[in-house]
Amino acid sequence: MPQIETDRLTIRLPIEDDRDRFVELFTDAAFTVFADGPHTVESANARFDSMLLLADAVPYAKQPVILRASGTIIGYTGAGSVVLDGVDRLEWGWRLVPEARGLGYAAEAASALLAVADRHDNGEMLCLISPDNRASRSVADKVGFRWWRRIEWMDDPGAPTDALVRPIGAGGPALLAPDRA
Repeated sequence: MPQIETDRLTIRLPIEDDRDRFVELFTDAAFTVFADGPHTVESANARFDSMLLLADAVPYAKQPVILRASGTIIGYTGAGSVVLDGVDRLEWGWRLVPEARGLGYAAEAASALLAVADRHDNGEMLCLISPDNRASRSVADKVGFRWWRRIEWMDDPGAPTDALVRPIGAGGPALLAPDRA
């Protein structure tokens, strides 16, 4: 798939040469503030491996978001996979370095890559957001996600999470993660 260019950003499939940058990001507490916290180097490498693997099967899987002006990877957007209600679903997300937040990059990148998803598939995309992450909720609203229900994420009653959904293409049933066995 060719890369996507917006006025300010390039979005493209991840490549092995991106590994060092993503390991750096995944081990950074400021980057992972609304996740389960920073990864170890080992788990960051495993997470990047899963990005590469899913990108081989899904053309709108998580992809680097790159500032065109500098060529710097400032984060990612795209689909990953999560198990919700016993079903391995595709789930949309984005994450940017702190200095790139609040500048419209997340919505710009997500909109561009969601357009690829809309051309490629029909179904329902999931998005999980912490209820106190107002900035991400604003991005989700801008790119067409709507509130579905509140869930207990990772079976932790102390970690409520908002589940949002968005039709992809013509809509339809939940988009499932590809079998990677």
